Amino acid sequence: MSNNSSETLASEYVAHPAQSMRRPPHLRNLSVITQTKAPEMLMMGYAQIQGSFTLDGSLVSLAPFEPVKRKAVLGGQGGGVIGVESSKRSSLGFGWSSLGNSLSELLGSGEQSSIKDMRGAASTKSIPLLSTPQSVLFVDLQLAPAESKTYEYTFKLPKGLPPSHRGKAIKIVYNLVVGTQRPGSAKGQQVRTVEIPFRVLGSVNSFGEILGHDLLSPYIILRDQAKVNTLDKATERTPFHKKTKSTMRASSINEFLHYVDELLERPRNGEGLLSPTATAPSSRRPSVFGEEASTAKDAIDLAIMRSNLSEQGQSSNRFEIARNGQRIGVIMLARPAYRLGEVVSMAIDFTGAEVPCYAVHAALETTERVDPSLALRSEASVHRVTRKVFGSSSESTLYARRIVFTPTIPINATPEFVTTGINLEWKIRVEFVVPSAKSSESGTTSPATPHHLLEEIARDERGGLVLVAVENLECESFEIAVPIRVYGAVCNGLERLERDEALDEGLAV
Repeated sequence: MSNNSSETLASEYVAHPAQSMRRPPHLRNLSVITQTKAPEMLMMGYAQIQGSFTLDGSLVSLAPFEPVKRKAVLGGQGGGVIGVESSKRSSLGFGWSSLGNSLSELLGSGEQSSIKDMRGAASTKSIPLLSTPQSVLFVDLQLAPAESKTYEYTFKLPKGLPPSHRGKAIKIVYNLVVGTQRPGSAKGQQVRTVEIPFRVLGSVNSFGEILGHDLLSPYIILRDQAKVNTLDKATERTPFHKKTKSTMRASSINEFLHYVDELLERPRNGEGLLSPTATAPSSRRPSVFGEEASTAKDAIDLAIMRSNLSEQGQSSNRFEIARNGQRIGVIMLARPAYRLGEVVSMAIDFTGAEVPCYAVHAALETTERVDPSLALRSEASVHRVTRKVFGSSSESTLYARRIVFTPTIPINATPEFVTTGINLEWKIRVEFVVPSAKSSESGTTSPATPHHLLEEIARDERGGLVLVAVENLECESFEIAVPIRVYGAVCNGLERLERDEALDEGLAV
């Protein structure tokens, strides 16, 4: 990336123009003058992860979250005790003897350590969600011209974090912060940082249940739990697609060799040769329905498989719709749980309906539900403001027996999450247009009368009858919300699409 970009560490430093080397006019022989560049020196570099959220003050009360802003001061650059002056550095070098000191002492100034940070935290709108200490990547690094160093930073996110979300009532973001510092004057020693956003898809437990989070209790990690490794050219990571193919090839070879070893060690008792896909009775794994999943992906897969089962004996994907005790139709879902990027299959069956349905409007949407103790508006007003529609369809059902609605869950959407103040819910809102209750009571357009959608304009003595469609039809509408669960796991076949989109966005920046 060029140095003119605002998203690189190189752009944070001012590039000094090279001195022009002109040949003296009295020299006639051709000479080549080369300028040697001095090596680049960096005092230190660090990496840390930060997560935060912002709230809409017109929908959510901000007063309960003011004390939370001060909890992340220790996780930033200004850690320490309030009112204690940070010690100044006696020299510009960053020796190994000072590694025991915190990075806050390296960055400290004559001001009191945390007073400035707490003032800044109180004035900002961002509320901390996750804060990790600064993990040192390198110290006293010297880079020759055209030389590069690669470092690997690994940190395991705590369970229960809400996913990344850009909604109306709440916005949740996560960033990887990378900072470097050069030696020199006091102005040149300022730390240059770059924030790299990344996406979190939420977390589940071993049974596929979505874990909640307390917005008033952020994760402030004071002990460095990250792993930092230095990668040379021999151990640098290969591209994702190449690594996947090589890993799959090595895994297949290892499984085949393990299968051959089992055949050689098996005693000759007259049994036939088993296929490579068959498993021995001793190595057969127990049923996954009775065991806890080991990974989040397995837990989500099991939860989706179990979603059609109900302990109460009622189906969780079949809903009978009635109006004033009269049956209209049945809504049927393929399953009530989905992943990001999957297609939702819903069908409405009007067979045996006692009340006709004139039209149906269906929409796949999300809404943010704010806890009544924090909400500044009514529930209907919050629903109207935070509602987001991802797909809709309208169909006339005058003579239909069955209609199908198949929206696709966007891959960049936010999965369902639960917090102490704001929840994100996925629903399919279905609106039915039926005859008006007043017209049914008067009998003018009762469904029991033949041709209730037609009106007579002529009749003769021989039994001839001319009917045309009615110009006005008294009707009313009502809507229902069918809940579905969307997990933060990308469906099969779209992982590569999401990765390519992320790479394209990174190159565009």
